[in-house]
Amino acid sequence: MRLSRCHVALFVVAALAGAGSVMSYAAAPGPMVVGMAKFPITVKAGDYNLIAQVIDLPPGAVVPRHTHGGPVAVQVITGEVTLTTDSGSTTVKAGGMFTENPGLVHSAANKGSVTTRVAVAYLIPKGAEVTSLVK
Repeated sequence: MRLSRCHVALFVVAALAGAGSVMSYAAAPGPMVVGMAKFPITVKAGDYNLIAQVIDLPPGAVVPRHTHGGPVAVQVITGEVTLTTDSGSTTVKAGGMFTENPGLVHSAANKGSVTTRVAVAYLIPKGAEVTSLVK
């Protein structure tokens, strides 16, 4: 089928008119913050590694007593995690956040019935252990 000049012109006009209906980035919805917490920390001058992990804990999973070489920030994405220190236990549910100071001996467990997912950020001085198990 051969298109006339008129058909080609109409096609070009229609294509250009349709281009105006394409959503621009400025009109696109922005991100929505669903959880936020502020945790002040003080660190010594030096070189650090910022390490990010996403960890799944199936029901019944336990991370035994341990410490970290630097400050840690944790956000519970799904499920819940129970933290235990020498001071007692606390349970943090989905959407909650907590920190762990360097040297704090603690354990973490999923005592719930669904998999717990946590997002963890460690700020570790170069050469220090990220995690050290404690007997």
